Amino acid sequence: MRWGRFCLAVLCAVWLAAAPAAAYDENVVAVSTRSVETLSLDMKTVEAGVTAPGVGDEQLTQFRAQVEDIRSRTAAALAALIDPVDEVKQQIKQLGPAPPDGKSEPESVAAQRKLLNDELSRLLGPKSQLDLIAVGAEQLSGRISSIQRDEFVKRIFESDRSIVNPYLWYETEVGLGVLNTRISVLLENWWSETAQSANRQALALVPAYLLLFVAAFLFLRRLTRRWTSGETFATRAPTSISRLWRIVRTQIVAFAFVLVLFVPVYLALENSGLMTPRFKLLFTAVADTIIVTVLNYVLARGLAAPGQPHLRAINVDDAAAARLPLVAGIAAFVSVGNEQLIKVADALYLPVNYTIGHSALAALLILLMMSLIILTLKNQRGLQGELAGRQFYFGWAGKFVPFLWLMIALGFAALLFGYLSFANYLAQHLLSTGLWLIVLFLLHYLSDAAVAESLFPQSGFGRFLRSVTGFGERGIERVGLIFRVVVDVILFAVGLPVLFAVWTLTWIDFRSLANTIEAGLKIGEFTLAPSAVMTALVFLVSGIVLTNLLIRWIDRRILSETRIDKGVQDSLRKGASYAGYGLAILTALSAGGLAFSNLALVAGALGVGIGFGLQSVTNNFVSGLILLAERPIRVGDWVALDAGEGLVKRINVRSTEIESFDQCSIIVPNSSLINGVVRNWTHGDTMGRFLVTVTAALESNAEQVRDLLLEITRSHKKVLTFPEPSVMLAKLGPAGLDFEVRAHVAEIFDGGPVASELRFEILKQFREKGITIPPPLAIIQTAHK
Repeated sequence: MRWGRFCLAVLCAVWLAAAPAAAYDENVVAVSTRSVETLSLDMKTVEAGVTAPGVGDEQLTQFRAQVEDIRSRTAAALAALIDPVDEVKQQIKQLGPAPPDGKSEPESVAAQRKLLNDELSRLLGPKSQLDLIAVGAEQLSGRISSIQRDEFVKRIFESDRSIVNPYLWYETEVGLGVLNTRISVLLENWWSETAQSANRQALALVPAYLLLFVAAFLFLRRLTRRWTSGETFATRAPTSISRLWRIVRTQIVAFAFVLVLFVPVYLALENSGLMTPRFKLLFTAVADTIIVTVLNYVLARGLAAPGQPHLRAINVDDAAAARLPLVAGIAAFVSVGNEQLIKVADALYLPVNYTIGHSALAALLILLMMSLIILTLKNQRGLQGELAGRQFYFGWAGKFVPFLWLMIALGFAALLFGYLSFANYLAQHLLSTGLWLIVLFLLHYLSDAAVAESLFPQSGFGRFLRSVTGFGERGIERVGLIFRVVVDVILFAVGLPVLFAVWTLTWIDFRSLANTIEAGLKIGEFTLAPSAVMTALVFLVSGIVLTNLLIRWIDRRILSETRIDKGVQDSLRKGASYAGYGLAILTALSAGGLAFSNLALVAGALGVGIGFGLQSVTNNFVSGLILLAERPIRVGDWVALDAGEGLVKRINVRSTEIESFDQCSIIVPNSSLINGVVRNWTHGDTMGRFLVTVTAALESNAEQVRDLLLEITRSHKKVLTFPEPSVMLAKLGPAGLDFEVRAHVAEIFDGGPVASELRFEILKQFREKGITIPPPLAIIQTAHK
C-alpha cells in the first residue's frame, strides 16, 4: 500500500510538472502592459486639460468624452484578463493548499506551485493598474460632470435686466442692427469671393431640381388623393388606425417634401463652389428654421384636422381646431429661430449682451403661445353629436394643465425679475418636452390601433396570421399583447433618454452611465454585470424552451403510445418538468458567473426566508413532490374533501386544482392533501358500488319484490356479475318495506347514471306487477287527521 501511494504521488508530480503552466496566450500580459501605459498617458493628458485655466463648457464636454473612451478601453482590457486569471487560479486550486510550516511537498509540485504563483503575479500586476485607472477615470468623469453642472446652474440662474427695463430692448435693437449689418457684409464678401470662381452652370440645376420637385409633388399628391382628399372616408367612417396613420403619413410627406426642396439647392450651391463655411451657416439656419416650423405646424394640423372633424384625433371644436396649428407653428418658429439666431450671432462674434434681449423676447413669445394653446383647449366645446362618442387621444394632457400653468407663471416671474436665461431655458424645454411626448404617444396609439385592426378576424392580415400560426383567438390576443408591450418598451427606452437629454443631460452622461453599469455591481467576490445577466437569461429561457419541447415529445411520442395510467403519466410529466427547470436554473446561474461554491449563500438566504415566512410555500412544494412520487391522488381521480368533491385536474407546485361536478374549481394546498383526510374513490381501481333505496307497500310480497329487484339489476349491462348484486330488506317501516339494492360497476363514474336507469326500470316494473310505493308517513298521518 505504501509503494502504491508513493507511485501515485510520483505520477501526479510528473503530470503536474509536464503540464503547461499557463493555458492562455502569453501575449495577453504584454498587451495589458502596453494598454496600461497608453491609458495612463491619456489620463494625465485629460487631467492636465481639465485643470487648465479658462476651460469652457465645450472643451469640458470633449474631455468628458475622452474620459468615457478611456473607461471603455479599460473595461475591455480588464475583460481580456478575466479568463487567464481564472485559469491560473484554477490550476493553483488543483494543486491543493500549500503545506504548513515545517512540512514539505515534492519538489516538482513545489516548482509547479511557484511557477503558477509567478504567472498569477504577472497577470495581477497589470490588472491592479487597470483597476486603478478605471477608478481614476470614473472619479475624473464625475469631477468634470460636477464642474459642468455648477457652470450650468451658474449660467442659468445668472441675474440680468428685467423685461420691463427699457435699456434691455435698446440693446436688443442695437444688437439686431449690428447683426443685420454683419450678415449683409458677410453676403457681400461671400458674393465678391465666389462670383469670379463659381461654376455658374451648376446653378442651372436649381430650377431643374425645383421642376422635378413640383412634378414629384403633383405625382405623389395624385397617388395619395384617396387618403388625403376624403374619397375613402366619404364611403365609410375612418377607423382609429386610418386617422392616426394619416397624421404620421403627413409628417413623413412634409419632411420628404421640405428635404427635397432644400437638398437640391444645397447640392447645386456646393457643386458650383458657392457654399462657403460662413454662407453654409446661414443656409443651414434658414433650412432648419423652415423644416422644424413646417413639421410642427403639420403635426398640429394633423391632430386638429381643421374643417375635417371626422378625422380629428383630439376632442376640439372647429374654432379651436383652426387656431391650434397656427399657434403651434408660431411657437415652433420662435423657438428654433431663436436657437439659430444665437448660433449665427456667435459665429459672427456678436457681443453676448446683444443676444440676451432676443432670447428674452423668444421666451416671452413661447410662454404666451403656450398659454394661448392651453386657453384654446380649455375654452372650447369639443365635438358634438355622433362624433363626440368616438375614441380621442391625448386626454391625459389635461391632468398636467395645473403644472403647466405653474411653469408658465414661473417663466413670466423669471422674466420680470431678470432671470432671462432661466426663463428662456424653461420655455424652450417645456416646448421640446411637449413635442416629444406627443410624438411618442402618437406612435404608442398607432401601434395599439394597428394591432387591434390587423388582428381583427375580418382583416387580411388577421386571416393570414390565423392560417399560418393556427392560433386561436386567445393566442392571437397574446401575440398582439406581446407586440404592444415590445413597442412600448422600445418607445420608453428611446424616449426617456431623449427627455433626459432635453433637460440638460447630455449623451456623454448616458455613456458614463452605460460604462458604470457595464462594470457591474460587486456583491462580495461576485460581480453582477449586464452581460452576465443577459447570458444567464439566454440560458434560462433556452433551458425552459428545451424542457417544454422535450416534455411535449415525451408526451406525444412515448406516453401517448403506452397504456400507462393518466396519473402516472402526469407524475412523469411533472417530474421531468421540475428536473428540466432545475437544470436550466443551475446552468443559467453557472453561465452567469455564479460558482456552485457560492450557492451556499443562496441556500442560506433561502433558509432565512423559509424561517421567516416561506414555511407554508416550502411545505406545499415538498407536499407536491410527495404527491407526484407517492401518488395517493392522481390527475383524474375522484376525491372528496371537506371543501367539496370532484375530479383532480392538475397538481401544481404549490396547490392542486379540483373541479367539482358543478364546474367549480377548488384550489387545495398540497399540504392539506398530505396531512388531511381525503376520500379517493378511484385510488386503487375505478370499480365502485352504488346504492338504490326502494320502498314497497306493507301488503307487498317481500320475496317477489326482492326477486324482481335482482332481475332488474342483473339485466343491466353495466352492472358487474362479480361482486354479485344483492337486495336487502333494510327496514320494516311504518309506511312500507324498505329495500336496498347494492351493485357494482367497473367505472365509479357510471354509478350515478346506472342507478338512475335502474330507478326508471323499477317504476315501470312495479306498475306492471301491481306493486305500489306508499306515500311518505307524514302524508298518511295528515290524511288520517
